[in-house]
Amino acid sequence: MISIILVNYKTNDQLLDAVASVLTQITADPLEVIVVDNSPADTAHTSLAAQLPHNVTYIQNNKNIGFAKACNQAFDYSNGEFILLLNPDARLLPSALSKLTESLKQHPDAGAVGPRVYWDDDCRFLMPPSTYPSIASFYKEAISRLHPLMSQYSSIDFRKKVLQAWTCNTLVPVEALSGGHILIRREAILKCGGLFDPRFFMYWEDTDLMHRLKKAGYRLYLEPEAKCLHYYTHAHTKDHLIAQGWSIFQLKHFRHNKRFQFVNWINKRLPPAATPDIMPITVKHEKLIFPVPSELQHAWLLELGTSPQLIPAIGHFGSGPTAEVDTALFQRLQDKIYFARLSEPVSRPDLIYYWQWQGYPSKTY
Repeated sequence: MISIILVNYKTNDQLLDAVASVLTQITADPLEVIVVDNSPADTAHTSLAAQLPHNVTYIQNNKNIGFAKACNQAFDYSNGEFILLLNPDARLLPSALSKLTESLKQHPDAGAVGPRVYWDDDCRFLMPPSTYPSIASFYKEAISRLHPLMSQYSSIDFRKKVLQAWTCNTLVPVEALSGGHILIRREAILKCGGLFDPRFFMYWEDTDLMHRLKKAGYRLYLEPEAKCLHYYTHAHTKDHLIAQGWSIFQLKHFRHNKRFQFVNWINKRLPPAATPDIMPITVKHEKLIFPVPSELQHAWLLELGTSPQLIPAIGHFGSGPTAEVDTALFQRLQDKIYFARLSEPVSRPDLIYYWQWQGYPSKTY
């Protein structure tokens, strides 16, 4: 059996579509779908319970207990040999679940496996692979900040991993996977101490799980033949939760690590990595249009992110005289300053162009 866990917080319409994408999957294993609703218990969410298919288990909480605790709540109720976690703003594409399940069955060393994830319905924009906060990555960040000539060191290093994830055709091991779309072996969850640490409200709980799975001897894999959509929206309202989760992660895993304390001390005293030559771009009709120089028009890679180093970044491979981000995607990049990099689709490009722009104003609630 495969148990599918979805956590809802005021995203009824998205959640119903996510559930539908699961129930249309064809698998050899029976499915058990569990929805935990952290939304206020009002009429709209009473309506959600009525709209869910009869074979979906619905659990209503009287307050928002957080993503981690809600997933644990559903996990305790579940019975599946495999556990799929899926965000309400994510959709499994046809055969994704069977591909993920087959990968876990064929690789007993795998604790979890994730799909290749796209940002848009046309599957042109690729979501970045999950990052993992290793001591080595902190040292690379420090090196990037020591001198302007080294400013792109960590960015180019990360780009190698990104290109492998975006271009591989077969199952590959990865450092981490996102809790928004992941299939996990129940046995591995139990062996590593449980699903999520309840101290995390939202964000970094999945990184903590990845750490524990690897420590228990399991490997993590990306299955490129399994495909998923994630209609990710970045807004400043998420920043404080991300920072809160990172503080908990540091205390849990690095508090007594002298190497981390040393490199963290260095990073706090070094200036930010030097930014490359960045050109502003004018947003017209809520669409981004990047002119492609003639020498790149045969093949290019456009990356979009929240830092000049593009760690992490959304990617789009293409060719031609322009690279575009349409209105619907542009509106998902909210509030803060964003950066774009256009270059050859190789790990160490010779031709690189950078832009920045102000994100789309978010709605106020």
